[in-house]
Amino acid sequence: MAKQKWYLGKIKNTDQRVYLEDFSFDCGWYWGGGYIGNSQFHCHFDGCFLDVPDLRGHPLGNFCTPWNKSEGAKVITNGSACWESLGFFLDDAQYSEKEWWRIKDLFKQFYALKKAAEVFQYGGHYTSKGRRNEEISKDKANLMNQHIETVIIPAIRDALNHKE
Repeated sequence: MAKQKWYLGKIKNTDQRVYLEDFSFDCGWYWGGGYIGNSQFHCHFDGCFLDVPDLRGHPLGNFCTPWNKSEGAKVITNGSACWESLGFFLDDAQYSEKEWWRIKDLFKQFYALKKAAEVFQYGGHYTSKGRRNEEISKDKANLMNQHIETVIIPAIRDALNHKE
């Protein structure tokens, strides 16, 4: 079955269409997903929309890359208003503010559970020395991955496919 892609909109003032790719179970132990891009760039949902702070330290999204490489960094001073709307980043935005909030909330859950699964699988990736047996739980990693697969991914797909 071919992976699904969802059209999000076009990079501001261009004809570059931006897509979100479907999820995949990678390397036999974790869920990959949240990949955004087109034939000219690739980035991650969290890096674009969730993790980068504004001048006040509030997480808004990485609206510097890839959205406006030619213009340099965009300074945002109005708090999280820009983060609420996909239209801030893209022309022809395909999701309303309400829909976009739901999608972002689900991706927050996806990334938190993915990180938890990684910790239970390997204890993290900063060092491989000194791991104790009680730090690792393949069963808990599998439980996190199962929840991602059976609850979070279907909810994200539903939110992406549903139009108000």
